[in-house]
Amino acid sequence: MRTILRVLVILLLTGLIIFVAFFAGFGLNYFQIRTQPTRSDIPKTFPLFWEAWGKIQGEFYGDVPDRQTLTRGAIRGMLQGLNDPHTIYIEPEPARNEQTTLQGETGDVGLNLDIKGGVLTIVAPIPGSPADKAGLRAGDIVIKIGEKDVAVQTTPQEAAALLRGPIGTKVALQVRRIGEPKPMELELVREKYALPTVEAKVLPNTTYGYIKITLETAETANEFARALDTLKNQRITGIVLDLRNNPGGLFPDPVLDIAGQFLKNNDVVLYEKYRDGTEKEYKAGSRRGAVDLKVVVLVNNGTASAAEILAGALKDHSRGVLIGEPTYGKGSVQSIRRLSDGAALHITTATWLTPRKQQIEGAGLQPDIAVPLTNESIQKGIDPQLNRAIEYLNKGA
Repeated sequence: MRTILRVLVILLLTGLIIFVAFFAGFGLNYFQIRTQPTRSDIPKTFPLFWEAWGKIQGEFYGDVPDRQTLTRGAIRGMLQGLNDPHTIYIEPEPARNEQTTLQGETGDVGLNLDIKGGVLTIVAPIPGSPADKAGLRAGDIVIKIGEKDVAVQTTPQEAAALLRGPIGTKVALQVRRIGEPKPMELELVREKYALPTVEAKVLPNTTYGYIKITLETAETANEFARALDTLKNQRITGIVLDLRNNPGGLFPDPVLDIAGQFLKNNDVVLYEKYRDGTEKEYKAGSRRGAVDLKVVVLVNNGTASAAEILAGALKDHSRGVLIGEPTYGKGSVQSIRRLSDGAALHITTATWLTPRKQQIEGAGLQPDIAVPLTNESIQKGIDPQLNRAIEYLNKGA
């Protein structure tokens, strides 16, 4: 009897296990089906991709790369079809190594890069970095890093990964400067250096303060506030805000906080516009340290992103006249989306508009008073843009 009972118990337990396993599998399968795209979501032209894939696999004369390489190439091709240089694919290793310079220090050569006109372009070298000391400038085109040609079809993130390396090691660069007949050959030593963000002083023989912001980091707003307080204690009557060669950085807090020093309560600093046409307002922060001071803003083609937001807000609210050269024109938002294999997509998800709804992306800001900075002026140590700013504060025109 006990034997029969034992067999019945075993049979019941076995049946229960099979029942649970069946419905667990059924539930998992149902969930996957419910969360995966339906066949109606798959483009009708997608079989064309597999048709091309099959012909390459069956007929290509040379060695066919592995499927992973071909898949990554296909993703890049899809993104190129968007015609947006800022929507890019980052392979797993560079994606893992992707680091921000916004935490206060870095260990590379100090170049901020972007794609402009289809080529890898220097937005601005970081002041005091090896790139800055070597004389590299905004607008210079990077042709080679080491032995790799990078001018075309290399993302800024991929180039940054090539520039990083052990501190003290060297990296060779080939750079073309507009107007120069031959490319420049440089060898930079990778360094670890502090990132300066705010420089302040009273301009000689004036009552005007000079504040230069080189990058927007987590500490920039506090650094700016301390610099402003120091200058106000010296009874300044105006400010030259230098945003030249500022590639932007962290957003939104530093920009909104600094904008609040100059603007009124509830003044809009920018609008962020999304694909569905909706917009999000960003308003100035609560600090009001410079609302009564005259302001001139220096800009050039190295003024980008968050720095353009600040310049555009001061211009649109008639709080600062822009002097110098047209800005870079980087006014879009990229969201990072991780993929299952460790790679990442940087996807443009919004664009920025100034308070008067001026598009920044691809257009930049035009200065109110155009003053070029020539090679001759640089070689002589003359700054005609700063001189014009002082003149404007003196005369009001």
